Amino acid sequence: MTEDLIIKGYPHGIRLVMNPDIPIEQLLTSLCVKFAASKKFWGEATMSLTIEGRQLDDQELEAVIQSIERNSDVTVSLVSTRDRVFEKEMTRKKDAFYFAKTRDYLKIHDGDIDMGRKVISSYGLLVTGDIMSGGSAECGGSLYVLGTIAGKASAGKVIGKNACIVASGISDADLSIGSVRENFSIKNRTRFFSKDNEMIIVRVEDGHLSPEKFTGSINV
Repeated sequence: MTEDLIIKGYPHGIRLVMNPDIPIEQLLTSLCVKFAASKKFWGEATMSLTIEGRQLDDQELEAVIQSIERNSDVTVSLVSTRDRVFEKEMTRKKDAFYFAKTRDYLKIHDGDIDMGRKVISSYGLLVTGDIMSGGSAECGGSLYVLGTIAGKASAGKVIGKNACIVASGISDADLSIGSVRENFSIKNRTRFFSKDNEMIIVRVEDGHLSPEKFTGSINV
């Protein structure tokens, strides 16, 4: 398995197929990013959760549930793994473990980054709002913006061109990934969008920043 995880939906349920060969911290980061980016798709619902591909201990199970619930409007009611099925009765114990892990690998900025403000992360960065004109975001890993980038966005300060930038729109923005920097807007280039997925992913290809429709398959 090459992806961190595969997420599949079925009536009243979610199926997670997890890569058994990656660190749990990386898996949690990928999980919360993917559910935050697809929040509208899942909507507000109570669903069962089936986990395959990896055996998790109690703390890891709690962190997986929390990653879903804190980054979407989904409530997990029942959890099924290879060796057990149980009702979710331990959600009150999740916070400390969840935040200890995600703070190490993905900083979350809740809301917009306004003019004159700069948000920095040594690892990945998730912005739940917009990066406004005159605002700035900088991170060592990949950058995920649930709104529009209209200011300055710098990713890959540590990992270089292996990073990516994901956003729902880019409007006259100053973007850089590693040492590659460009100013451009793709706000009106609707060929990058579809009705059920309005996110854009920008990567470095052949020495330039290259945008395309975001499919949810990324490395963080």
